[in-house]
Amino acid sequence: MSRKTKLIDKQVFKKSEGKCRVCGETDYSTLDVHRIKEGKNGGEYTRHNSVCLCCKCHRKVHDGQILIGRYYLSSNGNNLLSIIENGEEKFI
Repeated sequence: MSRKTKLIDKQVFKKSEGKCRVCGETDYSTLDVHRIKEGKNGGEYTRHNSVCLCCKCHRKVHDGQILIGRYYLSSNGNNLLSIIENGEEKFI
C-alpha cells in the first residue's frame, strides 16, 4: 500500500469517527475504505471520493445489495451520501 493510500485511509477513518457509514460498526479491524466513484469510471483515490464501510457493508455494495445513489461534498469537506438498500433511500 502506498504512502498516499495510507494517508487517505487515515483521513477517511478520522472523518467517519471510526464507524461504518452504513451500519455504524466500530470494530477497526473490519473497516475498509471504498471509492464512491469506481476507479474504472474515473474515480480518483481521494478522501472526497472515499467512504468508510465495514467489510459486510463493503461486500453488499460490491454485490449490488446496497447502491450508493447520490453523494455530495458539504461545505466542511464531508461526503453526504444517499444509499439505496432494500428499495429504500437513506441519507447517511
